[in-house]
Amino acid sequence: MQINNTDIRTFSAKQLKVSYTPPSTAVNVELFDGALTPSESETYTPLSELTVEIYFRGQTRNEIQRYVSDFNAMLQKGVILTLDGYERKFKAYMTGNTLNKTITGTRYKAEFTFNGYWFSDTVTLTWQEVHEAKFEATGNRWSPCKLSITALEYIEVLKINGFSDELTINVIPRGATVVIDSTKGFITMDGANKFGDVDGMMEFPFLKTGEDREHHLIFSDKNIIVTLEYNPMWL
Repeated sequence: MQINNTDIRTFSAKQLKVSYTPPSTAVNVELFDGALTPSESETYTPLSELTVEIYFRGQTRNEIQRYVSDFNAMLQKGVILTLDGYERKFKAYMTGNTLNKTITGTRYKAEFTFNGYWFSDTVTLTWQEVHEAKFEATGNRWSPCKLSITALEYIEVLKINGFSDELTINVIPRGATVVIDSTKGFITMDGANKFGDVDGMMEFPFLKTGEDREHHLIFSDKNIIVTLEYNPMWL
C-alpha cells in the first residue's frame, strides 16, 4: 500500500483488510399532484466510503507510537491511496481512525476510515488541425478534465463547443498554449493567468459518462493542437 508516493513499509506497517461502500445515492423523484408517475430530476452522487485496517510492528512501544504518528500525519489532508490488490486508486479524505493493542506489546492494529472516490490512470487524447473531435469518456462518474490548446497560427477568437458551455478564448498568439484545468480551477496561457480572456464559461469543462459518454467537440479554428486529459472516475 502507498500513501501518495510513500510505501507504508516506511512505517513498518502492512495493509490487512480493505472494505468499501459505494456512494449512498438517492435518486431525486417527486410525485406532483394529479400525476400518475413521478418526475425525476438530476441526482447528486456523494463520495464513497473506505475502511483500511493496518498492522504496525516495532521493537518497542515508543517506536510503534512514532510509526503510527508519522503515518497519521500523512493523512491530515486529501491523499491518493494505492491499495494492495486493487487496480484503481482512491482519492481519500480521512474521517476517523482507531488504534488497538494486540496480545504482543510490540504489535498494534489500526483502522482508518475515509471518504473519497475511485479513479484510474490518466487518459490522454490529442487532435491536430481538426474542426471536430469525437470520443467516448471512460468511467461511470462524471470527471473533470484538463484542456490544452496550442495555436499553430495567430488566433483572434477560438470557440469550443461540446461541453456544458460554449468556450470563447480571445487572442492566442502563434505557438502559445492555453490550459483550462478543471481539477485545479485555473486558466493560463504559457503559465500566465488567462481567465479574463475566456468568455461564456459558467463552469469548468467536465466529461459525462453512462448514456452521455459520447462527446463531440467542435472548434471554430483548425489551426490548433488540442490535448484533453482526464482520470476516469468510478462509483
